[in-house]
Amino acid sequence: MFIVKRLFSAYLNTGTNKSNTPAVRQQIQVTNLFGLIGYLITLVLGVSALVRSAGLKNDDFYLGVTLLVASALFFTSRLILKFFQSKNGYKVSANLVTGALMLLMLYLIVTGGVKNTGPLWIYIVPPVVLFFGGLKRGLLQLGCFAFVAIVILEYPNNLFLMAEYSDEFRSRLIYSFITVSLLFVFYEYSRQRSFKTLQELSREFEKQARLDPLSGLQNRRGMLEKLEYEHQRTLRHHKNLTLMMCDIDHFKRVNDKFGHDVGDDVITQVGQLFDRALRKQDTVARWGGEEFLFLLPETTQEQAFTLAEKLRAQVSKQQYQADSNSFTVTVSLGIYQMHPQDSLDHAISRADTNLYRAKSNGRNCSIKTD
Repeated sequence: MFIVKRLFSAYLNTGTNKSNTPAVRQQIQVTNLFGLIGYLITLVLGVSALVRSAGLKNDDFYLGVTLLVASALFFTSRLILKFFQSKNGYKVSANLVTGALMLLMLYLIVTGGVKNTGPLWIYIVPPVVLFFGGLKRGLLQLGCFAFVAIVILEYPNNLFLMAEYSDEFRSRLIYSFITVSLLFVFYEYSRQRSFKTLQELSREFEKQARLDPLSGLQNRRGMLEKLEYEHQRTLRHHKNLTLMMCDIDHFKRVNDKFGHDVGDDVITQVGQLFDRALRKQDTVARWGGEEFLFLLPETTQEQAFTLAEKLRAQVSKQQYQADSNSFTVTVSLGIYQMHPQDSLDHAISRADTNLYRAKSNGRNCSIKTD
């Protein structure tokens, strides 16, 4: 049983790769599944029709040949996915599946299939076409199919029909098919809207998960991802990368004297000041409490020191309000330029060590590695 499940799973995943999004992977899996069902059913029905025809070229013979051709087309869709594992390969395979299906359905309408029951298969067209083509393209394909089917069924003197249908059967077939199609169109529209809403919510949650709600800056999680990306980029291109750790001096006194709301306002304003002063490629994150971590790509330690002194001066000049009182704060900064052999943890630790040295030197200063 386990082997069967494993083989079936491998079959469904034919044509997928690691770069596929979940939606594309699902579409490829459904293409494989539909192709499997399609060519097995048409193969069995085709062989049955040929057996009934007993080798004579009657209606069952032509039906059997058509079904076997359709089976070959469905199987070809799998071969395309297997040997052309790309976005274009999937599109060709999906178009082949839908095209073969619609042509087969039109053939069954024209010939009647077995005892004029062939047209009853056309109800599988709307879900398949809309799934593979999406709402806009699927609706266009479905409209073309319905138009051709109606022309075949309603053309004067049954010019395109080899089978005989009653007027009641033709009208009910058309009305019911249009009704089913409209229901599937509405379902696909609702599904796409829901999917789009979920994607937007997912992106928003992802964004929020990387932002500090108080300061609006990157949080520790978001900064760690940026650090890893920039670190790898720096190693590949042999660029400079410098980190700065910053801490608001005597922040506990601010909270104790003016309250935590004022302390939160100080963190927010200091963070916004930092963010405005940086280049586009730079990043500042609230590392925790009143600490901030700066990521400065393509920046030497000396350049970072110049920036640190500029930021330190700007912070010390900024006025903060607490009821009728105004006050200022200062910051201390530790700077460390990474070396190729450094790990991120080591670099952050060295920047933190230099921050501790700045605090030990009386605060309100910037310290870099000697």
